[in-house]
Amino acid sequence: MHGLPYWRLSGFYFFYFAFVGAMSPFWGLYLQSLMYSAVQIGVLMSLLQVMRIFAPNIWGHIADRTGKRTTIVQIAAVGSVLAFIGVFFGTSFWWLFAIMAALGFFWSASLPLVEAMTLSHLGERIEGYGRIRLWGSIGFIVMVVGLGYALDYLPIRWLPWTVLGVMLGIVAFARMIPE
Repeated sequence: MHGLPYWRLSGFYFFYFAFVGAMSPFWGLYLQSLMYSAVQIGVLMSLLQVMRIFAPNIWGHIADRTGKRTTIVQIAAVGSVLAFIGVFFGTSFWWLFAIMAALGFFWSASLPLVEAMTLSHLGERIEGYGRIRLWGSIGFIVMVVGLGYALDYLPIRWLPWTVLGVMLGIVAFARMIPE
């Protein structure tokens, strides 16, 4: 795999899916700790998925028009962090609705573009995809198991800080992926 930015791509997948491992099983518990109803939690949690219907098409169009996939991934990563930081400034339903919608819009841009970049970097060496993508699965498992264990001892209010740390990992690796 000479010339392939293996660890830079693998690191991105690790942190991207660690984010999924923090949000999918635990964010609803965090929202429950804020005294939201099941319906409100369902609406807020659905926003990440709803944005995955529209946002990748918008971001993909921009990347195709500009030819700057890496730049778009970097903008999306930073935009995700900036949107997420809003959780530290308010907890009203409509505030978090806006935060989750903005987060979903930016966050959903990255994976399709990184998949395309990974396949471009691999070229004819397509068999290397599994070794790179494996790190996403490892990130997910490490986060679910590790955070699940940690939350047995720590209050759920630490979850946003953990998610922010993971998102900063996404930003760091997004900055290292070559075009």
